Amino acid sequence: MNSITQGSIMPKVQFISDKLAMLLSSLCVIHCLLTPMLIIALPSLASVTILNDETFHQILLFFVLPIGATALFLGYGHHKNKWVAAAGTLGLVLLSSPLLVEWAGLGHEVLGEHGEVLITVIASFIVVGAHIANYRLRKSVQKPACNKREVSQVQSF
Repeated sequence: MNSITQGSIMPKVQFISDKLAMLLSSLCVIHCLLTPMLIIALPSLASVTILNDETFHQILLFFVLPIGATALFLGYGHHKNKWVAAAGTLGLVLLSSPLLVEWAGLGHEVLGEHGEVLITVIASFIVVGAHIANYRLRKSVQKPACNKREVSQVQSF
């Protein structure tokens, strides 16, 4: 792939993946905070198992982890900011920690329902913040679009 094509595709991939990761992480927060209120307000929603089941978080994580990691990796390749990469990685690990505890066979006993919600909300905010910083840093880092010879040709006009 030549540098022009690669130069125009990679920022688009990172832009889309940052935005998508922010959206999906925000969905985790909305799900965690609104589902209990909706089930109390509308008891008929209690029968909709996807709302109060861990399946919803597993489905979101299936998309959040690879998309978020890709966006952070591509952004880091340009801006080299270790803090953004570390914050994003921490957020992704925290976001997946309730599921990892569940898979380890410890169930809800370790974190409890409120602990899982708290960790998910905090992790989601960290992930969203890291992707916002990743996106802004990526936009602020400008790669030179042309070499010195092309610059001198433009200046001669």
